[in-house]
Amino acid sequence: MHPDVERILHHECDTPNADERRRIHAELPERVRALADETMLWELMSAYNWDDGFAVPLAVVRHPRCDRALALRMFWELDDAARIHHADEQHALREQYATEAAHSPQEFEHLLAYCTTLVERLRDGSFPLGANSCDTGFFGLDDPALGPHADEGSGASPGPDLGLELTPSARRLRVARTRAARREYEDAFLLPVVGTAETPTAN
Repeated sequence: MHPDVERILHHECDTPNADERRRIHAELPERVRALADETMLWELMSAYNWDDGFAVPLAVVRHPRCDRALALRMFWELDDAARIHHADEQHALREQYATEAAHSPQEFEHLLAYCTTLVERLRDGSFPLGANSCDTGFFGLDDPALGPHADEGSGASPGPDLGLELTPSARRLRVARTRAARREYEDAFLLPVVGTAETPTAN
């Protein structure tokens, strides 16, 4: 693990003083901003304990080197708060996290800002492509009905070819999952990012 990533993950290990721990915790977003690239951000989020709050994930999705693959992985795999927000962007988080909103307003603001930033940046395509890859489990097939700009049954392009070795049943499942997901999510949340070099391992 890169030492700069480890300093963020283990920031409280050798700090018995409560005031010092609070000071270091407040510095964590700045430590995240200092990380050099998207592979270090991937390493950080692969080992991050989400019980430590949303200040670090918020700093990650605001980082200029956070790439689309990592953003998709955070949306689909690492935590469900952003998907809750996507389902109802006005009320869902305040209902789901009512205790945090009432008793930890600063932490709730971090949560809300994280979900809003992640959803909006995925929707508007402002996360860059980088070294990371993420197979969302959608698209990537030669069924023309699954084209990224197609209504079902049209003849549009099917999106990226993932080069997957799929059994017929697994293939049918991927087709069905994509069609079902498109009823709830825009294609920007579904299209995988594949074929990039030096892809980190998802732990």
